[in-house]
Amino acid sequence: MVRGTILQVRRLALALSLAGAALSIGIGCKNNSDPPKEGIVALSQSAEVAPVLDPAMEPKEGGPKLGAVEMAAPIFEKPDKRSTKIGYLRAGGLVTRGEKPVAFDDCQGGYYKVLPAGYVCASVEATTNVKHPILRALTKRPDLSKPMPYPYAFVRAIAPNYYRVPTKKEQFEKEMSLDRHLRSYKKLKDQWDAIAVGANDVPLDEVGNAVGDPPKEPPDLSDNTLFGGNGDDAIPWFFNGGRKIPNISTFKVPEYAVITNRVARKAGLALIGTFLGPNDRRFAMTTDARLVPTSKLKPARGSTFHGVDMSKGGWELPIAFVREETTTKYDLTRLARDKVGEISYHTPVQLTGKSKKLGDDRYVEAKDGTWILDKHLAIAVKPSELPKFAATTKKWIDISILGQTLILYEGTKPIYVTAVATGRDGLGDPKKTFSTVRGTFKIRDKHVTTTMDAHEVDNKFELRDVPWVQYFEAGYAIHAALWHDDFGRPRSHGCINLSPIDARRVFMWTDPPLPTDWHGVNASEPTGEGTVVNIHP
Repeated sequence: MVRGTILQVRRLALALSLAGAALSIGIGCKNNSDPPKEGIVALSQSAEVAPVLDPAMEPKEGGPKLGAVEMAAPIFEKPDKRSTKIGYLRAGGLVTRGEKPVAFDDCQGGYYKVLPAGYVCASVEATTNVKHPILRALTKRPDLSKPMPYPYAFVRAIAPNYYRVPTKKEQFEKEMSLDRHLRSYKKLKDQWDAIAVGANDVPLDEVGNAVGDPPKEPPDLSDNTLFGGNGDDAIPWFFNGGRKIPNISTFKVPEYAVITNRVARKAGLALIGTFLGPNDRRFAMTTDARLVPTSKLKPARGSTFHGVDMSKGGWELPIAFVREETTTKYDLTRLARDKVGEISYHTPVQLTGKSKKLGDDRYVEAKDGTWILDKHLAIAVKPSELPKFAATTKKWIDISILGQTLILYEGTKPIYVTAVATGRDGLGDPKKTFSTVRGTFKIRDKHVTTTMDAHEVDNKFELRDVPWVQYFEAGYAIHAALWHDDFGRPRSHGCINLSPIDARRVFMWTDPPLPTDWHGVNASEPTGEGTVVNIHP
């Protein structure tokens, strides 16, 4: 009797432990109980027994492939849909698999082991049929070597998300005042589609540090290149004569539909294809295989701002970044404010650590002996005492809300520093205001790109495929911001905004590392622990 009672208690404890391990992932920069629109979803109870595999079930380099045919195909820790989700594939993405499935249980097409870890169910979200229409159509993958992994654009006027190529008549039926819009576009196209030097124009080294200055002028890019094309302006096979691929967007419509919905002005989109349709009007394809007329898009190329690689150039803390359009350098020798020059926006400044106060203003000394108003700078300083975990942690991230800076540390050594934009309400209560949560966390899940809602990104519009997103607590994330250049000033609804160059640099450095061919990875036993994130005033 006693033995039976003990066994019951142990079983109950195990059940409670597994239930407590369940993890949910939000999509905003506040606490959010809603599931994400795409990517890694809530985790649940793990499978108990690991399978015994024969050699044909083990994936090998150069082996057969499996592909995602929905926006996200989850990768499970074990061949069981109840097991932990450790990552996912993006629609059209392929990953190496074993030749034979390891189990069928709750997966009609069978679970296949994939590289470097985990199992994918070849049923609804994925397939072993590499000739599947989605895998043949969505061949443009994100370019992980670039700060902007896709060509991006913002919607300049409310635009239809076409489900198939519309006829000229259908365009005029679905788009209000289209005659006037097309006349204006023809007249102002060069002005409307003009581009500036962007993040992808800045050369990077092998670890993602910017090397050299951005070019003075933007590259001469064709419309095809700007809007995600491969050089061919012909209507692709899967849109020629109607839509020949299934709907993978979250907006469901009947097969005879012309549009799925409309995209609000200022929404952000990632593009994976373009062509000339009826009346020589150009259309761009979004990552979920819908179409938007490019006359209603403005190419977005991201900020060229980036931080400082501290292994080169003799940099050391404290380092500052100018956060005003320009700021003045002073000579304070006579205890007067003698102007000796100006520094432009975002310029990094090596500081000495000395400061002076004149009246109500505090000045900090630059290495060249000049002085700058500290309120015009985002200042990264080495704390008088590092956190205890720095002595034993291989790498960690330090973020200062008052300083508006981020520092990457390897143990006690700072290796990279940059300016960020944290929550607009500073040190307010994150539960009641748009403030960034404070404390010590770990990277929980990482996404090459993911959709973030308007509440999170401090805008009244949708932003699809925000790059380099790393969640560390509830709906709080470190991510690239394509829609502003305010790094060094509080701005967000709670997330840590980085420039695209910096966001990629941080993403590629943190753990868990993103496996080849995956679009997202979750910290887990097979993939590894997440990097520590320390956020303080």
